[in-house]
Amino acid sequence: MSITSIRARASAALLRAGTELAIDQREMEDRLASAASGNAAFSSAHGAVRLARWADSALLWLAWRIHPRTIVPDVKRTRA
Repeated sequence: MSITSIRARASAALLRAGTELAIDQREMEDRLASAASGNAAFSSAHGAVRLARWADSALLWLAWRIHPRTIVPDVKRTRA
């Protein structure tokens, strides 16, 4: 198994997980918005959702970062 195929599989798994988490997060935000209250528990829940948004962004960034390039630049270097 080559490094490229390992990176592609890992990236696909991270993208899938990140997408599912983003959908769940959106549903949670909608539920919290519909049940908004000044209660401390709701404030804590909003903080948890903000943290989840940050973690999801980091997960998606990592997935795109490790995704193998499909177009390899054709750069010829010349020595001076």
